Amino acid sequence: MKTILLGILVFITTSIYAQQNERLDEKIDEITYDWDLEADKLSTYAGLQQLCSDEEYRKKILDLLEEIHHYDTVLYGVLVKLSRTSDDKEVKKTLKDIKKFEEEYDTKSFVHFMNEECKAMRDIERHAEETANDVGINSYSGQVYLLETELFKYVKHVTARVDKIRIHVHHLSKHYN
Repeated sequence: MKTILLGILVFITTSIYAQQNERLDEKIDEITYDWDLEADKLSTYAGLQQLCSDEEYRKKILDLLEEIHHYDTVLYGVLVKLSRTSDDKEVKKTLKDIKKFEEEYDTKSFVHFMNEECKAMRDIERHAEETANDVGINSYSGQVYLLETELFKYVKHVTARVDKIRIHVHHLSKHYN
């Protein structure tokens, strides 16, 4: 009788984990896809201008980033529990990547970086007439190019981390479902 009850309990626990994992997998797919679309826009000077000047757009981006971090935290909790009963290297890699993402690209760091970029953008725009006829990196277009390059690199790093976690989730969901 105890064996039957234990078997039923294991079955129910496994089913609940599989359902939660499937929903988590789908949600992570959804929000990382949304991020990828926004990242293309954010990687440009025009995207930065919109982020700096449009409060609604800025809120949309920050809400999306908060949602990504929320689901990373949920995933992290699930994987910590799983790591107690599994020696799967993919689980350990995913935990490491989530931790690194949360440490290096948390919302506070993102806001700080974007605030600095907005300040630089406003400075470029404030001196646009003066630098319009300059040549090289001192020119308006040169300054825009340098800022856009820095912006692109940062957004690319965030996106690479987000995408890496999504790939881990797909691997794990195939393995544990």
